Amino acid sequence: MDPERLIAVMVFLIVITAMTGGFVLLIPLSRQMARFLEYRMTAKGRVEDQERMDMLIRAVESLRDDVARLAERQDFTEKLLERPRDEKGGRRE
Repeated sequence: MDPERLIAVMVFLIVITAMTGGFVLLIPLSRQMARFLEYRMTAKGRVEDQERMDMLIRAVESLRDDVARLAERQDFTEKLLERPRDEKGGRRE
């Protein structure tokens, strides 16, 4: 047999073997990925996401309330500092 033809046959067999092995390995992986994606799309996954979203909304509302209280305190402090003082250093009323 011609050496070039022998190399071509060997390359062909290696490619066929690699493709078959790839399919054999990829089919279980693709099935597992499909199960995972299906699980993520079920109601259970959505409930967990909704609970996480509700928790984040509560945290943001709490932070907003804290910032509002801090703003009120800052305004009060600025108003106290803006009052004019009399000659003795006390505050005029």
